[in-house]
Amino acid sequence: MTTNVPAPTFGANGFIAPLESAILAGAQADLNQAFGGNLNPALNTPQGQLASSLTAIIAQTDSEFLALSNGVDPAYAAGRMQDAIGRIYFLTRIPASSTTVTVRCTGAVGTVIPVGSMVSDAAGNLYTSLAAGTIPIAGFIDIVFSSVLTGPIACPIGYITAIYQAIIGWDRVENLAAGTPGTDVESRADFEFRRELSVAMNAQGTLDAILGTVLQVANVLDAYGTENVTSIQSGAQVIGTIATTVLTVSAVASGTLAVGDMVIGAGIEQGTFISSLGTGTGGTGTYNLNLTHTIGAPTTFVVAQGGVRLKAHSIYFAVYGGLAQSIGNAIWLKKSPGCDYNGNTTVTVTDSGNGTYQLPYPSYTVLFQIPAPVAIKFAITMATNAQVPNDAIAQVRDAVLATFNGSSGTSRARIGAEIYHSSYYSAIFALGQWVQIFEILVGVGTANRTSVLIGIHQVPTLTSTDISVTFS
Repeated sequence: MTTNVPAPTFGANGFIAPLESAILAGAQADLNQAFGGNLNPALNTPQGQLASSLTAIIAQTDSEFLALSNGVDPAYAAGRMQDAIGRIYFLTRIPASSTTVTVRCTGAVGTVIPVGSMVSDAAGNLYTSLAAGTIPIAGFIDIVFSSVLTGPIACPIGYITAIYQAIIGWDRVENLAAGTPGTDVESRADFEFRRELSVAMNAQGTLDAILGTVLQVANVLDAYGTENVTSIQSGAQVIGTIATTVLTVSAVASGTLAVGDMVIGAGIEQGTFISSLGTGTGGTGTYNLNLTHTIGAPTTFVVAQGGVRLKAHSIYFAVYGGLAQSIGNAIWLKKSPGCDYNGNTTVTVTDSGNGTYQLPYPSYTVLFQIPAPVAIKFAITMATNAQVPNDAIAQVRDAVLATFNGSSGTSRARIGAEIYHSSYYSAIFALGQWVQIFEILVGVGTANRTSVLIGIHQVPTLTSTDISVTFS
């Protein structure tokens, strides 16, 4: 049996499917031969329709096999195939998590609030208590609640408004602090990022080995690692003033300044860094900044890469999510002997020596950073037209959130990254032909810039309430 339809081939780039035009020409030739020749090849004829249908069937089969072939390559794998590759490295995709919030429960002394008690927020979202509690003599107790729905649900201060299931003696609820947003299912890009780093877990002492191990700790959502191999503390602490974009350093308490160092201090806008040298070359003098400020009184600033000064001969890891003890164990397991640590969180790691030590086992203090959440704001201005749907604002917010959290297939906004407004245009344009964007701005506090730099001691967060969408 022979056919005029070209067969797929395997080349240097893997599976190569023939063009659909070539498949159609082959199908038309086969039909012409089968019916003795002289068939009209026009596609609006019965034989033309048959050739078109055969072409569609063959092309679809080729496409499915191409997807299967690409699925065995980690650079292109997604979904079930990516999960299978992850299992080779004993990795599983991080599932979606719920928003958690500490709720102050007020009522009669002695009232028991059992596990699973429910409250609701201003938008009608339900939350269940993760632990039981009894209202003490103070008349209130703080209990952590978790949203019934997973994903990054916005829960600002004062958003918990009602008791959903009444309990005698339990009178009211409120949240005095914003909730910690949940997450969507780990995206393709984030899963591949974690798998790639996991390969380095077999190494010892390298940043990638530590980072890969930390990212395998349960519920860790993001991590950032760096080190200072010099014999002096990195960065600098200085005293200076700022006029427009010029930082004038009058005194350096310790360390040196360099291009790219972030500037941290009172009155400094998020993401400010040294863009170029003026008269200063590391000590006193002038330095050019990327953002405009007016700080006339001498002020103390920290100037360092990523906004964090590192001790001499030390490592630094910022980790978002996961249990502190498990994170400390992971860092200690892979770090090299003798290095120092940095961070705001301390855990004690005990070394049993895999049976080579007797009690009492030696113990070590490990430090790492739990990054502070930084609320990112978006201001999106769009043109109104007759095609704009009624739920346009909700659609735009969902598209921005999906891109920010990585649920659309892109990498999520990470610790120490720069968030660019341009990364969000395509997701909004994909909503439909009605989309016409005037401007997208981002920022912290106020959305007034085209990008914002996140420190290595910070993790960016975003809720729908922080996305302003205006049609004009």
